[in-house]
Amino acid sequence: MAKEFCVPGKDVVQKVRQEFGLNEQRVKESVEALKNWLAMQPHLPEESGSLHEARLERWLIRCKNSMERTKQSIDLYYTLRSLSPEIMCDWNPRSKWFQDTAQICCFFPMPELTPEGDRVIIIKYLTKDTTNFLYEDQARMTLMTTEVRMCEDYCFTDILIVDMENFTLGHNSKMKFTSVKKGEVCFMKAFSTRMKALHIINAPSYAEVFLAITKAVFSSKLTSRIFVHGKDLTNFSKQVPRMCLPDDLGGTGGSLQENWDLWLKKVDSYHDWFLQHDNFKSDESKRQGGHFDSGELFGFDGSFRRLNVD
Repeated sequence: MAKEFCVPGKDVVQKVRQEFGLNEQRVKESVEALKNWLAMQPHLPEESGSLHEARLERWLIRCKNSMERTKQSIDLYYTLRSLSPEIMCDWNPRSKWFQDTAQICCFFPMPELTPEGDRVIIIKYLTKDTTNFLYEDQARMTLMTTEVRMCEDYCFTDILIVDMENFTLGHNSKMKFTSVKKGEVCFMKAFSTRMKALHIINAPSYAEVFLAITKAVFSSKLTSRIFVHGKDLTNFSKQVPRMCLPDDLGGTGGSLQENWDLWLKKVDSYHDWFLQHDNFKSDESKRQGGHFDSGELFGFDGSFRRLNVD
């Protein structure tokens, strides 16, 4: 039976903090410094409360206790909420788009950390029917999951597992390169995600198409951390502990659907916070020192066409 995702215990928190030269006092001082910095940025919104402080600490940890990198990531986060509202806004877990997308694909963290303190993330398309599939909605749901983790989770890095059992060329044909790139920037840079590995399992014969898109948007450093497995998961099972995998993938962590249902309840518990948070974004008209260059960030000028598959 699947376990409910819970905030890691004090031993995990202490271990993660120590890795980056932090303790309770230094965390408080750093969070206060970030709050003071935010208050002096006219283009950034003012947030408050315990969840806001919890997110600031996670940003600091994800940026390896670098204050400068943390500030850049936070600035980028609010800026992307203005530049990419189709992915970064309308985060309502009770909206129709969310409910529909939750039936099409899933993205959730397993409750058990690996012995090294890493978090395993499961990604899977739940159906081969692509009638109602929209990549932008998948990206939004992914980022909502990440946002909740920013409020509660502690870990060193993420191990992403993409199960392609139900992935079809129909899914791929509905993915715009610009949207995939924006999703990658939002996930990896705005949240400073630290990816230890990305395992693609149950890869079909046409997985090269998916890989080509993935490698096109990822940096060479991240591309080197991608591992592809076919139907034979023997090698894969040696790299990820069974307790960190759903039963469906040879693990002991409960069924994939049980874990997904529990995580959807977790996301829904943030409903009111998501609605309040939706208006927190940058005001680019107040940015000091010039305008933000979105073309440089995304690596394109917005003119990419939809990728077609022969």
